[in-house]
Order: sequence, then structure tokens, then C-alpha cells
Amino acid sequence: MKVVRLIEKKKIQKAASLLLNSKEAIVLTGAGVSTESGIPDFRGEGGIWEKYKPEIYGNISAFLKNPAKFWEMAQKIAPNLFKAKPNPGHYALAELEKLGIIKAVITQNIDELHQKAGSIIVYEIHGSVNRFNCVACNASYTKEQILRKLKKEKKGGPSCEYCAAPLKPSAVLFGEPLPRFEKFQSQALAQKADVMLIAGSSLSVAPACYLPLYTLRENGKLIIVNDQPTDLDDKAEVVIHHKTGAVLPLIVEEIKRLQILQKA
Repeated sequence: MKVVRLIEKKKIQKAASLLLNSKEAIVLTGAGVSTESGIPDFRGEGGIWEKYKPEIYGNISAFLKNPAKFWEMAQKIAPNLFKAKPNPGHYALAELEKLGIIKAVITQNIDELHQKAGSIIVYEIHGSVNRFNCVACNASYTKEQILRKLKKEKKGGPSCEYCAAPLKPSAVLFGEPLPRFEKFQSQALAQKADVMLIAGSSLSVAPACYLPLYTLRENGKLIIVNDQPTDLDDKAEVVIHHKTGAVLPLIVEEIKRLQILQKA
């Protein structure tokens, strides 16, 4: 934390000032926010898709042909997802919402940790692993119902009680479209945003990586907090290459300090 304070103090001050003076600030988060809670990255080096080839385990066409493959993977990675808890980065973003600084969080993550930390306006553009639906009749199931079903229906994965079709989480698989409401709402928010804080995203996954471009086209400003460089670093007003769990609380702290000074 002290290293971050020394190296990035001016950048943190600038990020805090931009957010404090914004009127339509939003946040875009990626896997880097969740990895700090112990959730493995799907796409990064050593990530889940290196071990489980997405064309076999994570593609909607493959799922419909053989749901058992997907559920074989899901039961191995689910414990880490379900036991994960919000980290300081999640709580910092929830605090920004409570302070009235940000209007919404748009997330590529499927773990619902933003909500657990207290964020209310969250758009999950890749869905969630905590909600489940039938692929045929769209009947909905809770995580607890699915866990009970998995104990009984071990071979082919859980099936719908109403039409016997496979059940899957609302998380978006390869080959599936993004949920329509979340997609269009996120685009609208990005267009309207005067500041977009990008936290823990490599900005390499389409179509989420296009959202900052909507903001830039409308003369909005970008703040990027990610431990690795992104393709939009040269377009951003502030770039901080550190862990989000260390940097975001410092931005909140600086915003609160500036608010006190404004009132004095």
C-alpha cells in the first residue's frame, strides 16, 4: 500500500478529482477485480480456458450436444466461485455509489461480488453463475436447487422438472449473445458517461472492450486501473498499473478528503 501511495499519489489525486467533478461517471470491471478474491481468470495465462478448452466445455453448441461436459467443469470450478468474498476493490466501488460519485457498475464478471459488497446498480453483461435457466422453457432455478439436483442427476447434468431440457447458468457461453437489456443499457451508459473508470479489465474481450470507445467518442474521459497495460492506455487521462484492491480504496479516500476541503 505504501508503494502505491509513493508511486501513484499524483495519479490517484487526478483520478479522484475527475470522478468528484463528474456528473455521469460509471465503472467497467473485469476479471482483475475478482482474481483478488481468489477467483481464477478464465482467459489469462494459466486460466480456466487453458485447462478446459472452451470449444468443448464452454461453447453453447457443445453444451446443447453434451451438457455433461460443461457440468463436469462447472463442479470443479464452482467451489472457488461460490466461496469467494468481496475484496477491498469491490467495497471501494460500492462506496463510490453510496457517495453518489458513480451511476452504475458494468461488469464482465459472473460472480455477483459487486452486489455482495453493496453495489446496487450493476449490469452483468456476461450473466451470473448464481442464476440458472432451462434452455427450452426458460424456467428459473436457484443455486441451491441446482446443487440439490447435481447430487441426484450426476451423469448428464441437471435437467428441467417441467420439460426435461438441460439447465445452464445465466453466464454467457461462447456462441451466445449477451443479454439484450444489459448490452444496450451498458452502451447507453457508456455514451452518456463523462468519466469511465475501468478496473481490472485487459480490454481484450469483445464486445465489452468497445464500451470505452463510446465514452471517448462523446468526449468522455477514461481512468484505467489494471495491473497490466491495455490497448487504450494511451487514450486514458489516468493509467495506474497496480492491483485494483490496493488502488480503488485510495481513490475513495482521496475523494473523501477533497469533499471535506470543498465543505471547509
